Amino acid sequence: MEELSYKDLSESELDTLKDMYITSRVNTMTESDLRKFVKEIIIDQIKGTVGNAEEREAWQEIKDHFSEDLTKKILEVKEKCNKNQKVEQRSPDEIEFDRRLGLLKQQQEEQSSNDMW
Repeated sequence: MEELSYKDLSESELDTLKDMYITSRVNTMTESDLRKFVKEIIIDQIKGTVGNAEEREAWQEIKDHFSEDLTKKILEVKEKCNKNQKVEQRSPDEIEFDRRLGLLKQQQEEQSSNDMW
């Protein structure tokens, strides 16, 4: 028997089959599966933006979701990012000190491995 293909169905038949699949798939998913699936979709939709038009659309969704709390959320983000930035910002002296410390540790490890032989 020849295998059926989507091309064997009319547009309305294929659409009906797709509706049946969607309903069946959702009905067989656990709440955890649904949450995971929705999270993946939202991540793709919001973080996968390309270009200004999509970025504006994502921004509008974020604005609509947080509504009155948007300003508070933006301040939280700025504070969090500034803290991370301060941690990441090191003086040239600190960077040089860490580099030299790493080299010293490397030399000590090499010497201790040579002493074993």
